[in-house]
Amino acid sequence: MMESLKDQILKAGLLTQKIQQFDVFSIPDDLIDFPEQKLGQKREKHAKGFIIVLQNDKDNGDPSIRIVTVAPLSTKLEHHRLDCRLYKKNHSFLREDSYIRIRHIQPVLKIDLKTKWGNISQKEIRSDIKDRLFALYEL
Repeated sequence: MMESLKDQILKAGLLTQKIQQFDVFSIPDDLIDFPEQKLGQKREKHAKGFIIVLQNDKDNGDPSIRIVTVAPLSTKLEHHRLDCRLYKKNHSFLREDSYIRIRHIQPVLKIDLKTKWGNISQKEIRSDIKDRLFALYEL
């Protein structure tokens, strides 16, 4: 009997970490797309950038799905109603207060999620993020 792609990927060790919705990871900064840069706005480059996983846990746990949907975090306030603020005092892994850029949702490869820093566990923040996604995409 032939192994499924999912079993082959697991056996090969290509997906070793568990990824959950609302996990915060760092990835190389050049993998994060801020569309404003294409319009010529300057942005300070960093060695790594923080992202939050927005994709559902069922897809995150399926090794045959090689991408994950994320939103980048930024320390710069853009004054947009959909940006969700995370306070450093509540999330020790943050260097400073940060904003989830809901409007900059993008796919990244799961293998690029190198370092997991934490998970947004507060129900009110999770609900707030989901409300903002609904407002943006009317889901």
